[in-house]
Amino acid sequence: MEKQILKRGKRNLGGRPFKGDVAFRRMVALQYIEGDQSASEVAKEYKLTIHQVRSWVQFFSKELAQKDAIVVTDMQEQEPEDLEQLKKQNEELKKSLEYERIKNFALETMIDLAKEELGVDLRKNSGAKQPKE
Repeated sequence: MEKQILKRGKRNLGGRPFKGDVAFRRMVALQYIEGDQSASEVAKEYKLTIHQVRSWVQFFSKELAQKDAIVVTDMQEQEPEDLEQLKKQNEELKKSLEYERIKNFALETMIDLAKEELGVDLRKNSGAKQPKE
């Protein structure tokens, strides 16, 4: 029979992991990085441990540093033309979608009228069982 080895020490306490949202953790890390509060002050504010705050800062620091590294440049010569093309295409797609919605509504209404006035049910009843022969 093997002996069960208990985890001991600071790093192997085996405590429960934090079940908070990733967005919350990122927000706490960002508040510490960009704010003027210390890690212990941020931890007290959100009822966390200082170790949680520091580990989240370490985890998200690379991601937050990359976010600041994004540089916005002016549009190149071709890009305004592409933008106008995309705007026109977007408008055409919106019109097409509206036409299809109206068409769908008309067909649904026609099916409802056929059922009421003619007694014909055109909708597929997926839950119906096939008759036995």
